[in-house]
Order: sequence, then structure tokens, then C-alpha cells
Amino acid sequence: MGVPPPLNRIFGVPATVASALRVLPEIAAHTGAMVEHTAQLRQINASLERVATDTDALKDLRDEMSEVAQQTATMDGRMAEIAGAMPVLVEVQQHLARVPDTLERLDVAMERLSGQLERMLGSLDALAVSVDALQEGVGPLGRIAGRWSRRGKGSDGDAEEPSADGAEGSDAAEKPQ
Repeated sequence: MGVPPPLNRIFGVPATVASALRVLPEIAAHTGAMVEHTAQLRQINASLERVATDTDALKDLRDEMSEVAQQTATMDGRMAEIAGAMPVLVEVQQHLARVPDTLERLDVAMERLSGQLERMLGSLDALAVSVDALQEGVGPLGRIAGRWSRRGKGSDGDAEEPSADGAEGSDAAEKPQ
């Protein structure tokens, strides 16, 4: 037989309370786990704050990278100009590589030319001495030739004409030079 409905309420309450009391240790265990997990949330929150602080530097880094990109674009243009000039530079380098050989040949030629000029100066000095001696030797011949020409022109031979050296009369022919 069963318990009448009004009494069922009185007796049913302890059964519900008893069943709720049975669940309390499980609830307490879960609450302890929640406390542990909540403590980890504080550590996670601190880590997220550090990440937020660190990511603030990314804005400055983005600005700097933008500037680097602009400079790199300018540098790319300069590199293209250099690359365009490379064939000319290679040709100049090849010509410059031959400069020492050319300078050595010029040095040898200049030494040869210097020697020839010194010999020529010596020859010119000798020629000057010869011309002076020839002039001294030809001077008296010029005077003699002047006398011969006067004899052939005039019958009496008394006219005085200038000699070959520009002096007049017979006295000029006898003057030493």
C-alpha cells in the first residue's frame, strides 16, 4: 500500500533532499576543478597582456618596413642603371688592363727618342763647329774672289769695290777677322 498523497509530500521531500545530497560530492569535485582551471585563466590573461604589449611594436615595425620597401625600390632603380652600364664598364676594364703594356712600350720608345735627341744635339754641336770653321775658311776665299772680280771689270784696277765680307777697299781684305 502506498503512502497517501499529503503524506507523500512530507516523506517525498526527504527523498529529493537525499538524492540532492548524494550529488553534492560530485558538484564539489567539479567546483574544485573549476577553481584550478580559473587559476590558469589568470596566467593566460597575463600572457595575452604581454602579447598585446609585444604586438604594439608591430605598428612601428610595419612603418619601418614600409620605409625599407621605398628605399629598396629606389635601390632597384639604381641597380638597374648599374646593370645597364656593366657592358661599358667591362669594355673600359679591358682597355685599362692594356694600359700597363702600352705605358711600358711608350717608356721604351721615349728612352729611344731621348737617346736619339741627345745624339742629334751632339751632331748639331759638331755641325756648328764645322760651319764656324767653314765660314772662317771661306772668308779669305770670298776676299780673293772679290779681288779677281775687280780685276776683270776694270782696266786700271784702281776702283775700290766692296769685298765679299762687305768691307771696302784693299785694306778690308787684309784685316783679320
